Amino acid sequence: MKQVTKTKTIFIVEDNAAYGKTLQEFLKSKFPDVSEVKVFPIGEASLLELYQNPTVIIIDHLLNSIQNDAATGLSIIKIIKDTNPSSNIILLSAQKEFDVVSETISKYGCKYVQKDGQAFNKVEQLVKEFIS
Repeated sequence: MKQVTKTKTIFIVEDNAAYGKTLQEFLKSKFPDVSEVKVFPIGEASLLELYQNPTVIIIDHLLNSIQNDAATGLSIIKIIKDTNPSSNIILLSAQKEFDVVSETISKYGCKYVQKDGQAFNKVEQLVKEFIS
């Protein structure tokens, strides 16, 4: 009997192109068995690709630097969780408001990583948990 292996993919939803590209390259180097690491500048673009059933979705909270009327990360997380409640989501944001962070963690079962000097290493640890 042929064994089917699930393809592992990571979505990064980040409106800062340089930050998104850097995180993409970092994750590709840390997880060579992941078949694809895609970056989306706004959440709406990532929703169009949800049919790919990404293993992990890393999403920024504020996504409106390119498109002023872009949905927030929280709005996108809600849509993703309504579509696929078992999605593995990491909210990666400079957001320091505790109420936003705690709402995301408790309501949607997401992990939170604050954008700081250790953010990439923290994301790496969470991705390891999700893909193992």
